Amino acid sequence: MKRIRKYIGVLLCLIVFAAMAMGSGSDTSVDNSNASGASDKTGTESDNVVMVGGSFEKDGLKGTVNDADTDFTDYDDPYGFYKPGDGKKYVKADFSFENDGKSDAYVSSADFSCYADNESCDQSFIASVNEFSGDTLSTGRKINFSVVFAVPVDAESIELEYTANIWSSEKVIIKLQ
Repeated sequence: MKRIRKYIGVLLCLIVFAAMAMGSGSDTSVDNSNASGASDKTGTESDNVVMVGGSFEKDGLKGTVNDADTDFTDYDDPYGFYKPGDGKKYVKADFSFENDGKSDAYVSSADFSCYADNESCDQSFIASVNEFSGDTLSTGRKINFSVVFAVPVDAESIELEYTANIWSSEKVIIKLQ
């Protein structure tokens, strides 16, 4: 009897993982029609690139890159706690997310990574900036927030990566500079 329960448990786990894998295809769409100088396009895995003003959608969760500041200095720092460090500056990107899907969707600032000239950069949390750690959005709900990263002052290329699907490691690239 113990063996049967064990096999049933293993079988249930396999079914759950198979169901998640089936829903993890690369169907993220990208829309840069509102981005300056970019054309409208629907993305595939090889061209999930979004410009400032553009948006992306995965399984009913739509993200929009509302604005970006590649030399962000407009934050309160009366005690000098938030200095970016020697040779660094802050970049900030403002996002809005809306859940038009049929089920809850989790959104987090931890879903974002930053690369300056292909080198990983540290995320910064500044008290006066509209940042958040994460939230589950019910269908029809919206949220706005910002992410801030410390990057080298002389960086030529600055990109954010948004992890659209943790099961397939699918990424959306957001070009800031």
